[in-house]
Parts: sequence; structure tokens; C-alpha cells
Amino acid sequence: MTVTRLKTKNQITIPQSLVKRLNLKKGELFAIDIESNYLKLVPVEITPKYSAKDLKKIDRIVKKEKDKAKSVKSGKEFEDYISKI
Repeated sequence: MTVTRLKTKNQITIPQSLVKRLNLKKGELFAIDIESNYLKLVPVEITPKYSAKDLKKIDRIVKKEKDKAKSVKSGKEFEDYISKI
């Protein structure tokens, strides 16, 4: 067991030996929870909602519709709208 200290802004350092053992990478995201009075860290992967192709479509929409003030609701209506472009 390794001892670490709670630092300013509630930060802790994960010891290098554990980082190597778990193959953790800089910038990795974690879900954190309390389980039986222990902190539980679980690495998570966030996948983007829109693909690079969708983002290019969105950019084209913005350029095309910039001064037209077209309103499209978020969610399904928006996804349908960009799929037609």
C-alpha cells in the first residue's frame, strides 16, 4: 500500500507504480464513486456524439444559414436536418 496526500483543490497523485501497473495515460478520464467507504476510480472513454463528417456538415450549415436565422430544434430534428444536407 502507498500513502498519498490530498493537495490543494482536492487533488491526489496516483503513484507511478500504479499508473504503470494499470497502463494509465495522461489525460485519461475516470468515473469516481464511493464504495464501502473507499474511493473507486474507473477509467472511462467518452465517444463524440458527432463524427468528423457530421461536424463538417454542421460547419457548412453555419456558413450557409448564418444570416437566415433558421431555427432547428436539437436532437432528432437536428440529426434529420443535417442528414439531408
